[in-house]
Amino acid sequence: MACDGFHVPPICNMVHLSGHTRTKEKLILGVLVFMILAIFRIMKFFALNGTGKIRLCDAWGCGHFNAPRGDHKHKGIDFDIPFGSVVYAPFPCKVVRLGFPYSDDTSYRLVEIQGTGNYSDYKAKIMYVKDLPSVGETFKEGQKLCIADDITKRYSSTMTNHVHFELYAKDELLNPEPFFKV
Repeated sequence: MACDGFHVPPICNMVHLSGHTRTKEKLILGVLVFMILAIFRIMKFFALNGTGKIRLCDAWGCGHFNAPRGDHKHKGIDFDIPFGSVVYAPFPCKVVRLGFPYSDDTSYRLVEIQGTGNYSDYKAKIMYVKDLPSVGETFKEGQKLCIADDITKRYSSTMTNHVHFELYAKDELLNPEPFFKV
């Protein structure tokens, strides 16, 4: 069954514009383009901790995106990961910056990565890590990037040790939760 030259019956069934062939073709083409873009926009990433386990709520807060943090919201997600564990690259990337998450404590570090290839629109900040790679170093998805530090030293042992992950696309902060294979 064709729909004015398009052999996509499910889409044809959604389109009820009889007598408007050009409009119908444009609508079908628009729907197809939207579907393709949506698939590529919601790419799945490799979990930093290998399991996808997100920090649950503890005495210091919760690890999900937008969790309350006093006068602001949590800008990323926290991967539950023991001190000394491997932190994996979430997507093919290049290290673009090394920094410090706290201005008053240089013992904790962060790595900023830029996606490469099909992931070039994405940039991420990964915090509370050590054994850092060099700026300019490239990684494949799932390759060892660094090691989880011990964030409980800064707060207390009542906090679940974790690595913080923030995701940006073209400088816009995104909720990273839908991007991970959890």
